[in-house]
Amino acid sequence: MTVDNGTTSPPTIHGHATAGTQHLIHRPPSRAYYALDAPSLGEENFTLVGATPVTHPLFNDGPGRFHDLQIATETVREIGEFVGHRYFGVPDDRPGLFYRFSLDFTDLSAWRTDPGGPRPVPLATHIRARPANVVAEVPRGLDFHLQVTIDGRPCATGAAGLVFLMPKLYRKHVEHSRRALQAAPEIDDAPDGPLRPADSAEAGRYAPENIVISEPTDVSRGRLSTWLLPTPVSPLFTGEDGQYSGLHLLEALRQTSLVAAGRAHGLSSAHSALGACQIHFRGPAERELPLRCVAVAGPLGRDAEGRPSVAVTLTLTQRRRAVAEARTTVVQDH
Repeated sequence: MTVDNGTTSPPTIHGHATAGTQHLIHRPPSRAYYALDAPSLGEENFTLVGATPVTHPLFNDGPGRFHDLQIATETVREIGEFVGHRYFGVPDDRPGLFYRFSLDFTDLSAWRTDPGGPRPVPLATHIRARPANVVAEVPRGLDFHLQVTIDGRPCATGAAGLVFLMPKLYRKHVEHSRRALQAAPEIDDAPDGPLRPADSAEAGRYAPENIVISEPTDVSRGRLSTWLLPTPVSPLFTGEDGQYSGLHLLEALRQTSLVAAGRAHGLSSAHSALGACQIHFRGPAERELPLRCVAVAGPLGRDAEGRPSVAVTLTLTQRRRAVAEARTTVVQDH
């Protein structure tokens, strides 16, 4: 990814999960911005431009009927911390953690891929960033509002919340979470036996290393329970400090949503996409401990275009402690 302030040749920044070169263009409110060598205290606007991937090991794996929703979520996740450090004066030693994210497709047809095969299509994400919980002119967090366009067509809107933690507080947060999980064996929650990966046709991925959930259990009346697979999965999902990565959790929620909608109402994962998602992260998840995902599919409905649509409520828990809560909408295309 490159960064452009609108006046000079930008440096290069590399992301690990996104594909291709992404350009982050800063759009300051006035030319006077360049005369002030000071962090922003107000709203800042950016445009992240690039193209849809064609050879990405995850985002291009599957039926290929739609561009992957996570090409939008992952690019924003990767630049959020950078924007806080560079433009809002957040100290570099404060890591940024996303605690909420939402994305709604406003034009599903724009997300359809070319029937003739994958080809790069212009992709742009317009980002409005605002400081949150400012202390001594340094924000403790950032609020993001997003607008996504594919090939010039507005097709999604979203929002995200990022919190910056002081290094000691962050370490204490991680250590406290680990101690709490280890100190309560009486609330242990683990699978009854060896886990078998979910069926790739149901999960919407073809490569075995991209299947991150187990075959569901406890299936009844639209409810199902599955477990996240910590191994063997693609290195793309590797997290830091022995924790599940955000990409791993998001992909698990996506796969579980497709499986739940398919099992409950017969929606085909090959013709379906997440038309909306709202996710709230409650805390970290340790890779060495079992992580359960429970999904409840709502009644079968129709979207504004008459397409079959199912709302799915999901909860990720580790030793019965909430890690994330989400609500998605699975839409089957015509």
